[in-house]
Amino acid sequence: MSGPRYHRTRAQDQRLVGFECTDCGWVAYPDERRTCKSCGAAPAEFEEVALATRGEIQTFVVQQYLPDDIETPQPVAVVDLPQVDGEGEAARVYGLLTESSLEEIDVGTEVDARFREMFADGTRPVNSFKFSVPRADKAGDGGDGE
Repeated sequence: MSGPRYHRTRAQDQRLVGFECTDCGWVAYPDERRTCKSCGAAPAEFEEVALATRGEIQTFVVQQYLPDDIETPQPVAVVDLPQVDGEGEAARVYGLLTESSLEEIDVGTEVDARFREMFADGTRPVNSFKFSVPRADKAGDGGDGE
């Protein structure tokens, strides 16, 4: 494989693409692996699967003590993202929460994946997915998204 990593991994980095093990159905995200972490097949065969942009928080922590240049409190969650076709296992994804207050976050809360800047590498932004409570579901919103 050649070329900069950015170009090799762009498809899964900018779209939610998981890799489903053909032996057991476990879904890896973000990277396809040689060995399945669930069934141990090696070398494992994986098929690309499209993941939904809305998932459910399985667990989370709120980080309070971080370096000065990182905003606190910083919630981090493990989110299950189902496959777009509704078939197969959900991918278990780890990510930062953004645009959400701590009162809106709990186990079972639905969140949307949003492509955002994670940090800057010099002058170049490094982007990935963060999660937030859907705007229409925000407390006091009335569900109309305004």
